[in-house]
Amino acid sequence: MKKIPIGHSDFKNLRQNPDLLYIDKTALIEEFLEDQSMVLLITRPRRFGKTLNLSTLRYFFDLENAEKNRKLFEGLKISENAKAMAEQGTRPVVYLTFKDCKALNWADMQSMIQEILGSLAETHLNNLPREKTLAMDAIEAVSQARASYGQIVNLPLNLCSAYAASGSTPPLILIDEYDVPLQTAWLYGYYEKAISFFRNFFSAAFKDNPYLWRGVMTGCLRVSKESIFTGLNNLKVTGVSSEDFSTHFGLTEKEVKSLLLEYGYEDKTQAVERWYNGYIFGKTVIYNPWSILSFLDQKGLLKAHWVNTSSNDMVHSLLRTSSIECKKMLEDLIAQKTIEIPLLEHSVFDLIASDTNNLWNFLYFTGYLKAESIVYPEDGKPKARFKIPNREVLTIFKDSITYWFQESQGYETLKNLHTALKNGDGEEFSDLFEKLVSNSLSYFDVGGEEPEQFYHAFTLGLIVNLSDAWHIRSNREAGTGRCDILMIPKNSDHFGVVMELKTHKPQREKDLSDTAQKAMDQIEKKGYVKELLHQGCQKVMKIGIGFLGKRLEILSSTVS
Repeated sequence: MKKIPIGHSDFKNLRQNPDLLYIDKTALIEEFLEDQSMVLLITRPRRFGKTLNLSTLRYFFDLENAEKNRKLFEGLKISENAKAMAEQGTRPVVYLTFKDCKALNWADMQSMIQEILGSLAETHLNNLPREKTLAMDAIEAVSQARASYGQIVNLPLNLCSAYAASGSTPPLILIDEYDVPLQTAWLYGYYEKAISFFRNFFSAAFKDNPYLWRGVMTGCLRVSKESIFTGLNNLKVTGVSSEDFSTHFGLTEKEVKSLLLEYGYEDKTQAVERWYNGYIFGKTVIYNPWSILSFLDQKGLLKAHWVNTSSNDMVHSLLRTSSIECKKMLEDLIAQKTIEIPLLEHSVFDLIASDTNNLWNFLYFTGYLKAESIVYPEDGKPKARFKIPNREVLTIFKDSITYWFQESQGYETLKNLHTALKNGDGEEFSDLFEKLVSNSLSYFDVGGEEPEQFYHAFTLGLIVNLSDAWHIRSNREAGTGRCDILMIPKNSDHFGVVMELKTHKPQREKDLSDTAQKAMDQIEKKGYVKELLHQGCQKVMKIGIGFLGKRLEILSSTVS
């Protein structure tokens, strides 16, 4: 039985080690050759095989060591295609990766980029005749770290030009994780400087390059064309919603079932599906490959493998500071419901934090959501129904909410609400809730005067931390209206809970007590308790809360 290749992303190393498992994805080469696009941008979530697949293309087409590389493909799907194999080892390949380009400032990022490009230039100088041309001078300058800005930006173009001058076939340019430095730049506040450089770099490589055969870029996101791909009309984007190349990144159902059978975990098929399935690329159901390989490597251990492969701080922050509307949608997602959102073709980094549609699409592109369905109307923008794909990803959404309350010093208080609500103890609930408001309201009320942000964060906190004891509904139909929070106990000995939260309106209510009483009256008037009684509750706790900033009044009573 072959060993699991955790962390191996180089095709040559995998194929030269017969003890390592390799899942044949060389059909990618056939589809690439059939596709006539000049430049391909393939976007997929992290750890879905982008680097390995780009490495596969590199070793297949590269002139250097062509005969040795040909042996790497023996016995694989592509070896059965004579027409495709005629293209093997026929052209220079300019390959570079930006996957490790992460720096706190632009100066350090520039140094990292220059080092990567210097190494690239040095590698190709060994394969090129040292003729005295402007292109060769520029390549040598980059390799010796004495290049001008123009020589650095134009390195891929100059490499292609130098190969053309030497009589070689036109090169293939492969760029892995093109968007990593851009995401990093956005996160640390130097996005405009990074965009300015990469706009020129990609334009020189792909738009203004008459010596290019074809190009492929990979990344998690399609960055707005207006910001980085201006004028690049020969670019084809195949993202997670596209049917093109849909089976080559990630594992298909057939591949997963075969692996589970081979490694003796066929009895865990349904559990593996709940944990790691759920992605849909085009029309193909896809499993997370990192998670499946980690599951096999750790002897069938079902846990969140993928979500722990990088920091999720940005996701935590984006969700916490999002709008009230966004938090309402987050409640639906955590309840395993879908949300309908306009499908965007690209990400606008400047709007991710402030625009709900950009935020959900960002999470879709990066693997935190799946599109359960996409509708393309004749008139208007396409719409997608997004959902959390599986149990593994659900953990990061729940962890985000726990993280919020830990940062706001409200986590222990939130957990202690369990006993008070279970026992119908209104006085203890009031004490704990007031403490939670005092610690957390300003942290969540990022919008200013109104505390609705806190209301929904509080609801999410209940859903995540108390759902082991209650079925919790937020803003759902009950009685003749919609209550804020309805909690149906899983144990009949515990209290069912109905909460109504109201912001004080000075023009309508004389004080906070009046606001809280109106909340209680609404519970009675709308018949919210009937829903709990219908669900079989033997006893119910009613809670009405009036808010004015951090001041509040809480009324409660029980029905048994």
